[in-house]
Amino acid sequence: MTIYLDLRNLFDIFCIVQGVTTVIWLSIQPKQPANRWLALLLTGLTFQVVDYFLSRSGVYYRHRWLYFTPLFFSWSFGPLLYGYVLARLAQPMRLRWWHFVPVVIQFLFYAALTVQPLATKAWFWLTVHKPYTRYIEYYVSCLLALYYLYRSGQAVQQTPPREVGLKRLLQGAGLFYVVAAVDPLINPIYLAPQDPRFFLTAQVLPFLVYTVALLGRSYTRYRAETGKQPVAVRDEHQEQIQRAIQENKLYRNPDLTLVSLAQHLNLSPNVISRTINAGFGQSFTDYINAYRIAEVKKRLEAGDADRMTILALALDAGFSSKTTFNRVFKEQTGHTPKAYVKRSQIILRDDTNA
Repeated sequence: MTIYLDLRNLFDIFCIVQGVTTVIWLSIQPKQPANRWLALLLTGLTFQVVDYFLSRSGVYYRHRWLYFTPLFFSWSFGPLLYGYVLARLAQPMRLRWWHFVPVVIQFLFYAALTVQPLATKAWFWLTVHKPYTRYIEYYVSCLLALYYLYRSGQAVQQTPPREVGLKRLLQGAGLFYVVAAVDPLINPIYLAPQDPRFFLTAQVLPFLVYTVALLGRSYTRYRAETGKQPVAVRDEHQEQIQRAIQENKLYRNPDLTLVSLAQHLNLSPNVISRTINAGFGQSFTDYINAYRIAEVKKRLEAGDADRMTILALALDAGFSSKTTFNRVFKEQTGHTPKAYVKRSQIILRDDTNA
């Protein structure tokens, strides 16, 4: 088999190897849900890079029977990423089967085409896929990814663990998909006619595979080295705690303790402590304070600081002292309360004038 190799194709091979080895590595780690979701996501990304490599290296051209081999699972990237985020945040929510209906349809589409005669494949490529269905596939991929990135961002915001790195990763992925959606509309301006129409995705995806592989390994090693490997916790206990804190707003009680929460839920303090530490990845105090800060931020952004002092809002949210509130607020937002208010007012004023 003759394969055309240049630096770009060699890098594709490197990323494919990195993706495959990381999937294997994640699969043999302790059975954590986050590892399994990440392995599935990385598998789909790696398959797509394999497709790009087969095209760029001339394999498809020399072995045309391989055309439309089912290697594209881009409609799964959004749900798989969302599943990973929920598992990493130890959310009790489970993804339903219908989240993966689109990728099943995508797989069946390619599976039906790959067994067709070459003449049928050539006709379909020239008259249907090239002018129409590949654009539908591409933009559905972008829309699904952006939707699930939005859902993932909401989960990060609503869950107390301070996953700053995960939040930045989601923001970067969202920016990529926005640019990727615009790129096919403008790249005829700067690309030659023979260049790939989805140029940005073809160029960036191998880097994305490599980055996801590195981040996946780094995060798993970090959890192992810092002793944060999650122990078994019961979903119903997580749901009970979240319901009590979110719906009943127990965090507003400045005297709330591990013992009083345990009494409220009719569970032992040890069960509460283990569930919060292992299930939500933080201490009881940090868990409760995160809800209090979220409450204060919500009210500050709603303009409540115009009729109440920031300290009054903090006390109303459950903080018992100004010193504690200021310290926790700065830790979780990176701003002092006054600086955050000023920043929010600027943003709101800009939105109003837009």
